Amino acid sequence: MLTKYSFCIFATNSNIISTTKLHIDTLKSEFNNIAPISVNDIFSFYQKYDSKVRKTTINWRINRLVNEGIIQRIGRGIYKLGKQKNFTPVLSEEHQNLYLKLKEEFPFLDISIWSTKWVAQWMLHIPSNYETIIEVEKGAEENVFYFLSEIKNNVFLNPSNDVLDKYANRNEPIIIIKNLITDAPLQDIKQVKVPSLEKILVDLIVDTELYSAFQGRDLESIIENAFQYNTIKKDTLLRYANRRRKKPLVNERIYKNEKI
Repeated sequence: MLTKYSFCIFATNSNIISTTKLHIDTLKSEFNNIAPISVNDIFSFYQKYDSKVRKTTINWRINRLVNEGIIQRIGRGIYKLGKQKNFTPVLSEEHQNLYLKLKEEFPFLDISIWSTKWVAQWMLHIPSNYETIIEVEKGAEENVFYFLSEIKNNVFLNPSNDVLDKYANRNEPIIIIKNLITDAPLQDIKQVKVPSLEKILVDLIVDTELYSAFQGRDLESIIENAFQYNTIKKDTLLRYANRRRKKPLVNERIYKNEKI
């Protein structure tokens, strides 16, 4: 009869055996400075130890490696060494209240909100002021603009850089209303829809006029730090870039030495 103590020994030994089969140290050495790593790359690696290893076993091992922080997903079926680091910006109470106020007025509207302050930490030249970017589904921009203009100052609808230079009060927070691209990658923070880091990077690259203060060496620094401190999903980033019809431009800017 299997006692509780015996079961604990069995479970512990099972864990040791499965960990041993992962060959973590060798895997780290094998794929050091290599990215991306495909499922086939990992499959070939484990075939060296067991030529009859099954794909289902490899999928289990990949999940185990991800959960233990050995590798991280950077796209569909592609990985790199390191622990998954999700982009979780600090959502201010002011932005949270502003979003909830908009959802109360427009409950069925797709809305996203973020602050350029989130990426300023990665810049070489820190701006003196930040913009709050509110994106809403196409056709609702004007309604949102008029609503916010009644309760907030410094609100602009799809402004050009020239308009901001002439009419924006740079000593106060600036709120910009713009169109939300269909199927743009978003995430939830405190029940508030905010853009994923992949979306923010694409927008900074594409909307050069709106984000003129975030170009040049500052944009290079933002991209470099974004990849260093966060897990960026390549397929998500390029799919959104394609939605904006700027996939070649974005790919050239970010993945210069890789094939799409």
